[in-house]
Amino acid sequence: MTPALLHSANSGELLAAEIQVPSRLLEEILEVLASAPFPINPELEHSTSPVSTVRFPLYEAQRDELQEILATNGLAPSLLNVKSMMQHVVADYEATL
Repeated sequence: MTPALLHSANSGELLAAEIQVPSRLLEEILEVLASAPFPINPELEHSTSPVSTVRFPLYEAQRDELQEILATNGLAPSLLNVKSMMQHVVADYEATL
């Protein structure tokens, strides 16, 4: 996968976004994400810990708007952790070795 495939001229770089919340807040965070004016296709990860992880792709141009949406809904914008999709893909691959 080349970096050019992970970039949009209008929206910037494709990022791997992640939000970790207490499992009791999972429904709330999903409702907040659904209120975004752009599509978010979340992948949910539940574990034995009381924390759930929500992962989804996000374009760089959408990051600030999503942080604002989180803040408007009483959630800390810092809940949103992002890294380059290329870094995410490489890290996933290396984890399988």
